[in-house]
Amino acid sequence: MSRGSSSPYREFKTKLRTFAQGQHGIRNPFVITAVDPALEHRTADRLNAWASDSAEPPELPEDVTVQSVWLDELLPKTDVYRLLVDLGKPLNGLTDGVSSAERIEETMQDRLAAELVQQMISSEIDAERLEQQSHIVLLLNLGSLYPFTRASELLDELDRRNVKCTIGVPFPGDVVGGNLSFFGGDSRHYYPAHQIDDPIQEVHLQ
Repeated sequence: MSRGSSSPYREFKTKLRTFAQGQHGIRNPFVITAVDPALEHRTADRLNAWASDSAEPPELPEDVTVQSVWLDELLPKTDVYRLLVDLGKPLNGLTDGVSSAERIEETMQDRLAAELVQQMISSEIDAERLEQQSHIVLLLNLGSLYPFTRASELLDELDRRNVKCTIGVPFPGDVVGGNLSFFGGDSRHYYPAHQIDDPIQEVHLQ
């Protein structure tokens, strides 16, 4: 972990560049940083602009590429999302004491991370790029998946699929005792990701 950064936003991008240039992580080159939830979309837009033209520092070497994956746009493309939309009304008629909302949440938690990563692999990230640590993939608008899946589940699935890209995740939540708390939920350490300790605040985006 890292401490005392004057700008966690800048540190996040710098660490992504460092991994993309060949530094090894605990297992895979994953970087995660907490973001004030109210700033998640603004942070995502800024990172997407950095990915598009590197207009803001740190400058990227010519052999490093950056790609944005918008999780809120990927979610409706998953089979589990479409299935649950179709089954929403029938689920209300089941009488086993489990509410429709609880049943949908359980199903989403069981399958969504795997389907999202499958969508990334099959339609978002070129097969050649999947093998390149020099290719940075930004997973943006993670908050749109709450409460159905978490960053830890996405990173675990990417690890299981042996994706070699450098992965960056802006995490809408708080740092609690060195761990990350997703929208006030239980805090946890997102092993094997490199975690930027200080959350991105308004001042860091000015």
